Formats: sequence, structure tokens, C-alpha cells
Amino acid sequence: MAAAPEAAPKQAVPEAEDNLQYCLAHLAAFDIAPLHPKADVLKQTRDNVQLLVNKVFGLGREDTDEGPCALMPLEDGYRLPRYRPIPKVKPETRWEKFMKEKKMDKRKRSRLVFDEVSGDWKPRYGYKSAKQSEEKSQGILEVKNGEDSYSNLFDKNKSEQKLNAAKQKMREVRNRVEAAGGRLKAAAPDLHNGMRSGMESVKRGAAGLKEALKRAQVSSASFGKFDRVSKHEATNLQPKKRKVSQHENVGAERDRQMKAAGKVLSGDGGGIDREKAGTVTGGEQFKMARKEKGPKRRSKQGGKKKGGKR
Repeated sequence: MAAAPEAAPKQAVPEAEDNLQYCLAHLAAFDIAPLHPKADVLKQTRDNVQLLVNKVFGLGREDTDEGPCALMPLEDGYRLPRYRPIPKVKPETRWEKFMKEKKMDKRKRSRLVFDEVSGDWKPRYGYKSAKQSEEKSQGILEVKNGEDSYSNLFDKNKSEQKLNAAKQKMREVRNRVEAAGGRLKAAAPDLHNGMRSGMESVKRGAAGLKEALKRAQVSSASFGKFDRVSKHEATNLQPKKRKVSQHENVGAERDRQMKAAGKVLSGDGGGIDREKAGTVTGGEQFKMARKEKGPKRRSKQGGKKKGGKR
């Protein structure tokens, strides 16, 4: 049988027009010309690759131990689009800064650990971890010295776990605030916002924390009467109520009211305007308004008639 004739080698310079956009820094070329439906895609692809190779061989060369190398341009002739933005550098946490200051190396621990309870390898944390297996195997807990022997230690351990999880969330929030350039203080907040006008703001620190606790104790609907008191919580922060002495008879109460009115009218009532107080409580304007309304009507229950009995 006769051998098939070998195909002639392709030309190094394609016959197609060079209308490509080159990015030699990335060894890429882009053909933005529309493609005809009946065009030979394989032939056109070969021509475009040949044009790109010709461009690369047209660059400057440098002789090295491995052979001649082309000197690629540093600038990008065409900036390639990205599907996602460039990831930002994550700010360092407190622990990472501490490790850098102490020159500590981060060692990666194995994900699986040997569980002595089940006798098998289990994950270090998470679902079906060795720690969960150990907790389930503890049917009896030892009461330590100073603890209440009648308390439920299992509920206490669950409460401690929830408290530790909440503290960890607080640490994460603090790290985010510090990474953003702020500072999160573990003290009473500024209670000036949202307060009544005329009340001074509460400063941070021990005094502000005490003031915040005092206000929180009476912020419930029952004024703190039915609230549960935490351990070691101070309950003597609220001011004592002043008891108002009850008058034995009507005469004593009248004397007390006349004494207060005398202070107001004499000018000793703490900066109260006497003219305004007199106008509001029974001045000339009030008397004129009573005259314009006409004579006083009798009540439905009856009253004394002029010149006779009811």
C-alpha cells in the first residue's frame, strides 16, 4: 500500500489580516472581529496563535543558562476583567498581633483525635466530635468543695458553655471594631442620648457603670419589684422614698397649704413668678372670665334658695 502524502507545512506568516489586540505580559491575544457561521474555526484559531507567537519572537531576548529567553513587557497592554473583586487584606486580630510580637509560629493541628471513650478517631470539634462523646459519657459529676450539693451541675455546665459562647461573640465584635479603627470599652455607655432634656450625661467608668445599673434596676414595668437579682448585685443603689406625714385633721393640712402659698407670694418659693402664679391660680383674668359666664348655676342636687329653705 502506498503511504499517504504528507501535508505541506503551514506558513509562518498567516494570510489573514492582523487585527488582534495583544497583551504580551499575559501571553494573550484577543480577536474581537465577528465570526461568520460558515467560517473555519480551526484555521482561524491557528492563524491567531501564529500571530501571537510571531509577536513573542519579535521581543528582545536574553541568553541564560537554560537558553534564550524573551523579555516580556512589564505593563499590561490589555487589562483582563475579573469575575470577583480583589480580596481585601484581613486586619490582624489581637491573637495574631500577639503571636507576631512574640515571634510565635502557627502550628496546624490535626483535625482528627483519638477518642478513648469510643476507641475510634473522631473530629476535634463540631458534629460527633470527641468532646461531645466525652460529655455524653459523664453520667456522674463530682461536687467540688464549696459547691451546693443539691444544685444541678449539668444545667450549670450548660449555662457556662452559653456564657463562654457569648463572651467569644463579644470578642469577635471587639476585634471587628478595633480593625475598623475604633475602640470598644467594657464600661457604661453614654446615656445622654434618648434621655430627658435637662439631665446630665453619664460618663464612662466605674461611676457611669454604677449609674447605668441603678437605672436598669427600675426600668421594668414593676419598677424592679419582681425582677430577679443577680449574684453579688448591689440592691442599695435606689434612693429611699421620703414618707409624707399624714395630717391628723383638716386644719393642719390647711395651715400647711397656706404656709406654702405664703412662700410663693412672698418671693421665697425658689424663683417663682408671683404675677404669673397669681394669674393662673386666681388673678384678675380668672375673675373677669367668671363674670362673663354669668351667674353660677345651681347643682342638680339642690341648694339653699334666697329667702327660704330648700
